[in-house]
Amino acid sequence: MKTPNRSLEGLRGAAALIVVLYHLGQVAHFTGVIRSGYLAVDLFFVLSGLVICSSYDERLRSGWSEVWRFLVRRIGRLWPLHITTAILFYVIGGLPLILTHSGLFAPTGAEALSIVTLTQGMNFFDHAIGNPNAWSTGDEFYVYLLFAGVCLLARRQVQIGLACGLVVAGLAVTIYIDAGACRYNGHCMDLGFTFGWARCIAGFSLGCLIAHFRTRLLTVATPTVQVVTAIVALSLMIGAYTIPLSAFAAPFVFAMVIVSLISDRGPLASLLQTRPLQYLGRVSYSLYLSHAVFVMPLAELLWLGKYGISYQLAGTIVFLLCALCMTQFLHRYIEVPFRDRIYAWADSRTQHFVSPPPPDCREDRGCQVGASTR
Repeated sequence: MKTPNRSLEGLRGAAALIVVLYHLGQVAHFTGVIRSGYLAVDLFFVLSGLVICSSYDERLRSGWSEVWRFLVRRIGRLWPLHITTAILFYVIGGLPLILTHSGLFAPTGAEALSIVTLTQGMNFFDHAIGNPNAWSTGDEFYVYLLFAGVCLLARRQVQIGLACGLVVAGLAVTIYIDAGACRYNGHCMDLGFTFGWARCIAGFSLGCLIAHFRTRLLTVATPTVQVVTAIVALSLMIGAYTIPLSAFAAPFVFAMVIVSLISDRGPLASLLQTRPLQYLGRVSYSLYLSHAVFVMPLAELLWLGKYGISYQLAGTIVFLLCALCMTQFLHRYIEVPFRDRIYAWADSRTQHFVSPPPPDCREDRGCQVGASTR
C-alpha cells in the first residue's frame, strides 16, 4: 500500500515559507536566498506533477466519468480558497481607501470574470488582477485539463513522449520570452500573469516524468544524493540573482531534490519530517494564497528607508502573524470543508464505483511511491 511521503509534504511546506519570505523581502528589502524565492513556485509545479500523475494516471484511462470526477475534485481543491482570498484581497487592500472615502478598490467586470474562471494567468491582461499569487492556481488548473486529456487519449509511451516535449516547449517559451530582459533585472524565470503558464507546463510535465520512472529512480534516492541536491538547490536560490540565466535550471534542480526524497529516508528527509514543516506542508495552499492578501496593505509600514528599523520589525511581525492566523482560519473553515464536500459530491455522482485513494495518501499530499509501508 502507498503511504504518505512525509518528506515531500515537508518540502511543500518549506517552499510555501520561502515564497512568504520572498514577498516579505520585496517590501523590506531582505537579501540572500529570499531574493530568488519566487523560484519556489517551480518546485510546487514539479511536486504537483509527481503527485497528480502518481494518483490519477491509471484511473484517468478508464473513461470520461473518471475524467469528470477528476476535474470536479480539482475544482474543489483549488476554487473555494482561490475565490475567498481574491475577495479578501480587494476588501483588505481597499480598506484604506474606504476609510478615507477615496473610492473603492474593485475589479472590472472582465477582471472579475477572469478571476472566477481561473484565467487571470492566461495573458488576457497586461497587469496582475486579484490575489497576485493566484495566477499559478489558474494555470495549474488548466494544465490539469491538459493532463487529463493526455491520460485519456494516449498510451503510456506516448504520454512519456508528450511529457518530454512539453518540458522542452514550456522551458523554450519561458527562455524566449524572459531571457533578454531578465539578464539585466536579475529575475529570470519570474513569469507570472503573462507567461507563467509556460513555467507551469514545464514543471508539471517534469513531475509527471518522475512519476512514470519512480521505481527506477529509487536507486538514486540515497542520503548522499539528498545532501548534494540540497546544496545545489540552495546554491541556485542564492546565486540566481547574481547569475540570472541559471534560474532557468530551477525545474531540473528541484526535480533532482524531489527524486532524492522518493524513499522518504535520509538526512534531508528527516529535516523535512519535523513537526513545523509538516504543519506548513498541510496548510501550504492556504499559506501560499492568504499571505499575499497582506502584502499591499503593509508595504508602506515595511518599506526600507522610509521608516526606522523598529517600524520595519513591527511590520514584519504583524505581517507574519496575520499570514499565519489567516492561513489557519482559511485552512480549517474554507479549504478543508469545501474540498471534502466537493470531493464527496463528485464521488457520489460517479456512475460506476471508483476506489478512492487511501485516506492517508490523497492526491493533494505527497505520496510515497515505489516503496512498501514502513
